[in-house]
Amino acid sequence: MTELGPVAWPPAPIRTERLVLREPEARDRAAFIEPVELCTRTANDRSLRLAAKLGFTEVERFEEYGAEQWFGVWSSVTPSG
Repeated sequence: MTELGPVAWPPAPIRTERLVLREPEARDRAAFIEPVELCTRTANDRSLRLAAKLGFTEVERFEEYGAEQWFGVWSSVTPSG
C-alpha cells in the first residue's frame, strides 16, 4: 500500500464548485473543524490526490459497492515526530 504522505497546511487556495480553502484573513471568525472524514474509491486517482493535498490520512481500505474503497480522516493537529 502506498502512503500518501504529509502535506503543508494550509495549502494554496483550492476552489471547487462548493468549496474554497484558503489561508485565514483578519476578517475571519475563529472556528474549529475536527474530525473530517472522506471516503472514495481507490480507483479514483484524482480524489486520492486531492485528499493528500488536503492532509487526509488513510484509516482503512474496504470492499463496498463492488469496488475497493478508501477511508481517511483529516485533523488540524499535526502529529509530533
